[in-house]
Amino acid sequence: MDNNMVLDKMEDIFIDVGFIPVMLNGVKFFKFEECYCKITFISDWSAFVIESADNIRDAEKGVLEDGDLYYTDVSEKELLVQFRSDLIQYYMS
Repeated sequence: MDNNMVLDKMEDIFIDVGFIPVMLNGVKFFKFEECYCKITFISDWSAFVIESADNIRDAEKGVLEDGDLYYTDVSEKELLVQFRSDLIQYYMS
Protein backbone atom coordinates (compact mmCIF):
# COMPACT_ATOMS: atom_id res chain seq x y z
CA MET A 1 0.00 0.00 0.00
CA ASP A 2 1.37 3.41 -0.99
CA ASN A 3 0.86 5.50 2.14
CA ASN A 4 1.13 8.83 0.30
CA MET A 5 -1.58 7.81 -2.15
CA VAL A 6 -3.81 6.62 0.70
CA LEU A 7 -3.23 9.92 2.51
CA ASP A 8 -4.27 11.83 -0.63
CA LYS A 9 -7.43 9.71 -0.87
CA MET A 10 -8.21 10.30 2.81
CA GLU A 11 -7.87 14.05 2.27
CA ASP A 12 -10.21 13.78 -0.73
CA ILE A 13 -12.75 11.99 1.48
CA PHE A 14 -12.64 14.85 4.00
CA ILE A 15 -13.60 17.24 1.19
CA ASP A 16 -16.18 14.87 -0.32
CA VAL A 17 -18.12 14.66 2.95
CA GLY A 18 -18.08 18.42 3.57
CA PHE A 19 -14.87 19.41 5.37
CA ILE A 20 -12.96 22.49 4.23
CA PRO A 21 -9.14 22.45 4.12
CA VAL A 22 -7.52 25.19 6.24
CA MET A 23 -3.94 25.96 7.20
CA LEU A 24 -3.22 26.72 10.86
CA ASN A 25 0.36 27.52 11.85
CA GLY A 26 1.59 25.80 8.68
CA VAL A 27 -0.37 22.60 9.37
CA LYS A 28 -3.13 21.35 7.07
CA PHE A 29 -6.40 20.75 8.88
CA PHE A 30 -9.87 19.90 7.67
CA LYS A 31 -12.68 21.91 9.24
CA PHE A 32 -16.34 21.03 9.68
CA GLU A 33 -18.27 23.54 11.78
CA GLU A 34 -16.00 23.85 14.87
CA CYS A 35 -14.28 20.47 14.43
CA TYR A 36 -10.68 20.59 13.16
CA CYS A 37 -9.08 17.34 12.01
CA LYS A 38 -5.79 16.24 10.53
CA ILE A 39 -4.39 12.89 9.48
CA THR A 40 -1.09 11.61 10.80
CA PHE A 41 0.74 8.45 9.77
CA ILE A 42 2.40 6.58 12.63
CA SER A 43 5.14 4.54 10.99
CA ASP A 44 5.94 2.47 14.11
CA TRP A 45 2.37 1.15 14.04
CA SER A 46 1.84 1.26 10.24
CA ALA A 47 -1.38 3.15 10.81
CA PHE A 48 -3.08 6.45 10.12
CA VAL A 49 -4.84 8.33 12.92
CA ILE A 50 -7.32 11.21 12.89
CA GLU A 51 -6.25 13.91 15.32
CA SER A 52 -8.96 16.41 16.20
CA ALA A 53 -9.83 19.51 18.20
CA ASP A 54 -13.24 20.91 19.06
CA ASN A 55 -12.23 24.53 18.42
CA ILE A 56 -9.72 26.64 16.54
CA ARG A 57 -7.79 27.63 19.69
CA ASP A 58 -6.95 24.03 20.54
CA ALA A 59 -6.12 23.26 16.91
CA GLU A 60 -3.75 26.23 16.72
CA LYS A 61 -2.05 25.16 19.97
CA GLY A 62 -1.77 21.54 18.81
CA VAL A 63 -4.01 20.30 21.63
CA LEU A 64 -5.49 17.38 19.70
CA GLU A 65 -7.26 14.18 20.60
CA ASP A 66 -6.37 10.95 18.84
CA GLY A 67 -9.15 9.02 17.17
CA ASP A 68 -9.24 5.48 15.85
CA LEU A 69 -6.29 3.95 14.09
CA TYR A 70 -6.51 2.87 10.45
CA TYR A 71 -3.96 0.10 9.99
CA THR A 72 -2.40 -0.46 6.61
CA ASP A 73 -2.55 -4.26 6.93
CA VAL A 74 -6.11 -4.23 5.52
CA SER A 75 -7.07 -3.51 1.93
CA GLU A 76 -6.99 0.10 0.82
CA LYS A 77 -10.70 -0.07 0.01
CA GLU A 78 -11.58 -1.41 3.48
CA LEU A 79 -9.47 1.28 5.16
CA LEU A 80 -11.08 4.09 3.14
CA VAL A 81 -14.65 2.82 3.64
CA GLN A 82 -14.13 2.66 7.40
CA PHE A 83 -12.46 6.08 7.41
CA ARG A 84 -15.39 7.70 5.55
CA SER A 85 -17.90 6.05 7.88
CA ASP A 86 -16.04 7.17 11.00
CA LEU A 87 -15.70 10.75 9.75
CA ILE A 88 -19.45 11.04 9.26
CA GLN A 89 -20.37 9.24 12.47
CA TYR A 90 -17.87 10.75 14.92
CA TYR A 91 -16.72 14.09 13.54
CA MET A 92 -19.76 15.52 11.78
CA SER A 93 -22.49 14.91 14.37
